[in-house]
Amino acid sequence: MDAALLKRLREAEAVAAKSGTFNGEPAIDFDERKSDEANAFPAAIVTLIDPGKRYDQDGPSATRQARWRFECMGLTPDGAAELAEAIVQELETAEQVDSVRFHKGFLAFGRSFPPETVGERRIYRRLIDMDITATY
Repeated sequence: MDAALLKRLREAEAVAAKSGTFNGEPAIDFDERKSDEANAFPAAIVTLIDPGKRYDQDGPSATRQARWRFECMGLTPDGAAELAEAIVQELETAEQVDSVRFHKGFLAFGRSFPPETVGERRIYRRLIDMDITATY
């Protein structure tokens, strides 16, 4: 599910249109922001909050109900907010990616933060948590 989720976000046209790039791909990565360059913003850090592994009488279930956090950062408040909204809209729809079937996701939490200065850049952040169910 993890690799399929990242692939889905990077390949979604609406998400890619709102994100910066790093190494020729949308700047959406697990656990870290890969670049401080201006063209790598807006960016999103994807973090697993709750793996959502379920079990039935036969052992691990093929359905996973996980909570994911998306920390969206931009050089403007609108940049961070627009990337967050594009991610929410993408994940609120069901879609098949390779062998993973994503069900409709649900926004569970959202928050914006005051800007921070990182190096010479002013960074704006929007944090969202989504509950995402997938079957594989």
